Amino acid sequence: MFGRFREIRFTAPLSEPLDMDAFHLPSSGRWRVVVFPGSPCNRLLFTRLLRTAPQGVDMVVLSRPGFGTGHTKVYPDFNEQVAALKPFLPGGPYGDMNVITLGVSYGGELALKAALDFPDQVHGVVTVAALIDEPHDYALKLEQIGGASAIEPFVPNRWHKVRTEIAERRGQIGPVLEALPSLKKPVEVLHGDFDALVPRSNAQTLIEALGPEADAALEIIPGGTHYLEMQYPRRLHRAIQRVISRAEQQTDQNGLHEAQSAGKTA
Repeated sequence: MFGRFREIRFTAPLSEPLDMDAFHLPSSGRWRVVVFPGSPCNRLLFTRLLRTAPQGVDMVVLSRPGFGTGHTKVYPDFNEQVAALKPFLPGGPYGDMNVITLGVSYGGELALKAALDFPDQVHGVVTVAALIDEPHDYALKLEQIGGASAIEPFVPNRWHKVRTEIAERRGQIGPVLEALPSLKKPVEVLHGDFDALVPRSNAQTLIEALGPEADAALEIIPGGTHYLEMQYPRRLHRAIQRVISRAEQQTDQNGLHEAQSAGKTA
């Protein structure tokens, strides 16, 4: 146990089942937040977010496929990454709760794809410093240098995985962005104005991709770095609560419309 949260082990239903680990903050409430960390995935960056979580919200921080205990392969396919969410959806072994996703950096696009792939089970999204377009130029240069023949043999496997994920996301992000106008769920987009890895223009690109009819809000955080989950965890919790509140309103409105339609046909 780490305060109120604990480490758990589970099997994720990828194309080949994969043993994974996660941090889990259990709750008896109705809402669960599943967190997709960035690349390289390090769930230890989210301990402050877990320690400051309000009562009543169940939270899961994934060690994404490729970065769990004993993982040697890289899993750059978005479908494989998002499959790690399935045990925490309604009907899974961890109980039937309303789910929203939260994604940081590279995990931001995974959080959005999860909402697109499971529209009846994921009720909203929070993105934090989401990598939607490209990182800053110097980060791109580091990515390129890591592949140089003289350097590549000395690059740790963990960073080879990062280079592969960042490179192969470029062929997958387009379909996600094209599908975003169909996402009829509340979305909160958070980005720091002092982010040294992902330009805040990525946040504006995301808002534009969601479209003018989206239930989306953009918050640019003054002085915010790329690591808002450590710097301003309570801002993230407030964004989570806003998504939950709007998702509950959507549910109430849908229930009212269904009742009205039933009355008209009775």
